[in-house]
Amino acid sequence: MTDPFMDALATALAGQAVTALGAAGTKALAKVRELLRRRSDRDPETVAALEAAEGPDAGAPQIKALAERLDRVSQEDPDFGEELRAEGAPIHNDITASENSVVNVNHGNVDKLIQSREIHGGITFN
Repeated sequence: MTDPFMDALATALAGQAVTALGAAGTKALAKVRELLRRRSDRDPETVAALEAAEGPDAGAPQIKALAERLDRVSQEDPDFGEELRAEGAPIHNDITASENSVVNVNHGNVDKLIQSREIHGGITFN
């Protein structure tokens, strides 16, 4: 099973989530694509997986293969994995936030942070 983060990136890279991406996600998609293309000289397998997923007849098998490749490369090259996650975070957030769900992103120090979808009945915070 691949990392859900890599699944989201692969889905977006394959063009399957274009409508789900906001401005930040669209910009991040270009950065992730460029990041992968820069690896082309030393990583032809990743480039091949990307091109297959971007192809006009691409489907679930090609997207899964790309997600698996991204997962593998990120584990083999932790620095690349960190860069991929940093650049791809807006994509993951946009895709995860689709279908009537919420993604809460916080940067910095927080004393108390509460997120809730629905609260039924009374609730008291002290």
